[in-house]
Amino acid sequence: MAAQRLGTLLVPVLGLSGTSHPPGTTVTVRGRWATVDAFVDGDWLPLSCWEFSDGLREDTADR
Repeated sequence: MAAQRLGTLLVPVLGLSGTSHPPGTTVTVRGRWATVDAFVDGDWLPLSCWEFSDGLREDTADR
């Protein structure tokens, strides 16, 4: 099984279920390079490299 990591959506993305996931949504990412598989609560999101960032978004407003 491929290694998993967390990422954050940068743009709205439509999942296979038809649900639109907004920017800032945390996703579980599998794969590398130009396209990856991402998952949110079991919903599959095929992502391009420009649609997400690796790691979690840091919210500085809570500091």
